[in-house]
Amino acid sequence: MRIFLLNSNKIDGRIYPLSEKERNYIKNVLRIKEGTIFKAKDHKENLYDALLDQNDTLILESSLDNSNYLDDMPSYSGDFVKIYIYQCICKGKKNAQITRQLQEAGATQLTFIESSLIQQKEIDIHERSRLETIRNEAIQQSGAKLCHLFFNVPFSKAIEEAKGLKIILHQDKRNKSENILSLLENTDTDEISVFIGSEGGFTDEECQSAEAAGFYPVILNTNILRAETAGIYMMGAIQSFKNR
Repeated sequence: MRIFLLNSNKIDGRIYPLSEKERNYIKNVLRIKEGTIFKAKDHKENLYDALLDQNDTLILESSLDNSNYLDDMPSYSGDFVKIYIYQCICKGKKNAQITRQLQEAGATQLTFIESSLIQQKEIDIHERSRLETIRNEAIQQSGAKLCHLFFNVPFSKAIEEAKGLKIILHQDKRNKSENILSLLENTDTDEISVFIGSEGGFTDEECQSAEAAGFYPVILNTNILRAETAGIYMMGAIQSFKNR
């Protein structure tokens, strides 16, 4: 279910001026013609019927109905369990793949964290902007709610702010290791925080620190997953169980 994402800061009453990039996206990608009414939303999930006028601006009307979407594909209309993914910074284009996948899958928050074994030490301002653009494009394609992005958070700070059921994926079996299905069956919560390592995983010291903060170490009963696929695997596993 595609939808056009509005920049809340640009809405002026009923008028929304299009940037050159937005105008090209609407006309050349979505192929919307002047006079067409289509569905749009802002970052706060407010819905609008948007009319593309001849001055390349949008005329907005608040909307509560489900008409005027850009396609007829169904969208999940219930409330997802809130999943907060804490992903150690990966190399190169992997962070973009992670961002796109988790936004489309409905993650509540994606936080890129700094840990001992990361090879790329931070996500710079240019890369942050690129990842936010990728996130916004994924929203427009999937109709998913906004996934909040945070960058360069130290591991120690991240484990302090984690909410709900707290999980850390680890590549080796630990004394307190849990099976993900058993853990979900025995925990009644609608908030889950999942920590995922970079290409090198987590150190024993980091796992011990997380366990001391109430985290459950989890080994997935599957093949060895890449850092960039572990998050989307966990999203699918948790949502399939929690949204039954």
